Amino acid sequence: MFRIYHLIVIAAALSVTLGKKERGSSIISKKLPVHHSIANGRGYTEFSDVQYGSAEGTDNLLDVYLPDNRTDSTKVIVYIHGGSWVHGDKKELPRLFIDELVGRQGYAVATINYRLVKNGQNIFPVQIEDIRNALTFISGYAKEYRYCPDKFALMGASAGAHLALLYAYSYDSLKQVKTVIDIFGPTDLADPSVRAQGLESNDIIVNYLGTADTAATVVKKASPYFQLRKSSGVPTILFHGTADELVNVKQSEKLYKKLKELQVPAQLELYPGGKHDLPPQIAIDVFSKIIAWLKQYYPAV
Repeated sequence: MFRIYHLIVIAAALSVTLGKKERGSSIISKKLPVHHSIANGRGYTEFSDVQYGSAEGTDNLLDVYLPDNRTDSTKVIVYIHGGSWVHGDKKELPRLFIDELVGRQGYAVATINYRLVKNGQNIFPVQIEDIRNALTFISGYAKEYRYCPDKFALMGASAGAHLALLYAYSYDSLKQVKTVIDIFGPTDLADPSVRAQGLESNDIIVNYLGTADTAATVVKKASPYFQLRKSSGVPTILFHGTADELVNVKQSEKLYKKLKELQVPAQLELYPGGKHDLPPQIAIDVFSKIIAWLKQYYPAV
């Protein structure tokens, strides 16, 4: 009964945060970036607002959550927030989700900010550069803080899921990414399902890429579907609502089909009538399946 209640509380948090605009200020003081918490009877340490890159403001900040019982083999999960590549914040990942992943499951978790598109600046691929810099930064401190330096799971929602997939399939030259968790992310930025005139998704993608030409080279370069190869594919789990009004469900179905054709381990979870959010009844299922997936393809130690 406790377990069910625990998942319901987490689901409530997920339903109002993933892929939405940033939340209010952190409960952790920016002047006191180190904080110790107890979750599920186990402690972990939080490092808040750590600068990992040279971008100004908050664009290159990350938060890190390290379990007290970690070892040199403790795996790291990196969460990439959503927000149409124009808004969002690393605080999007609910605290109760972090409590579960770090306090109960024993993972190290990092949540990152990245440069956002604004007034024609910071268009693709600067977000990929930020992800690479964040992973390099995290790896560089592995020996000092005790966690695995060269293995990552990337997890994201919406635009963040797109970045996680794209980085894993096309930009991970060191082969550090071992699995991707994709929550309703766009995968083919040329597909009519998201590029028809009048669609909100079309305007968002044009703003992100800096061009309206669906045949432009950059469109395929920025599309996980086109960058996926058998040699670059990693185990991938996808979650999508069939009535998603922003990112058409065909985006996940298309990528899943290619993953299976390439014999890359993949799982597609579809939610009939689900939209571009995670209401509690869906979030409970999503969360439990993420944990099961991680245990199979990316155990904590």
